[in-house]
Amino acid sequence: MRANLQSVIERDESFAGMPRSTPVAIDDRVRSILYCGGTGAASIVEIARRLASAGRKFEVHNFVQSADRAALLEEFDALREHGKVYHHFDLPDDLSAQTSAFAMSPTHASTQIYCSGPPAFMDRVERHARDWVYAANIHKIGLDDRAA
Repeated sequence: MRANLQSVIERDESFAGMPRSTPVAIDDRVRSILYCGGTGAASIVEIARRLASAGRKFEVHNFVQSADRAALLEEFDALREHGKVYHHFDLPDDLSAQTSAFAMSPTHASTQIYCSGPPAFMDRVERHARDWVYAANIHKIGLDDRAA
């Protein structure tokens, strides 16, 4: 059915971007803390895999509404030999905020913070991270930023 397709007319502008891959700090002196909520699990599991393949330790905090709705649990758990993996299920907003703040405090300014998920979740992680790390070390990965 062509009803949902729009035809391209000469002189129309369109943008086709290349998939982007979030740069990952591969430095054994740098701590990496990864946060994901809901839809952000795929991005964060991929970053954790890249860190693991480089032999770098990391810490993952996976915030999920419920265990039966969690995505990629097995993939995260398979990475436990390379880093720490924490699943946080069914936390109310205030406890979720406390948990994410506690996970990064205290830490060094050079710590790399990666977060992916709903915008409000990423904003909360960023607010907490700004108390501890350099702004350039906070990496928010939106749906449009994930590599294909």
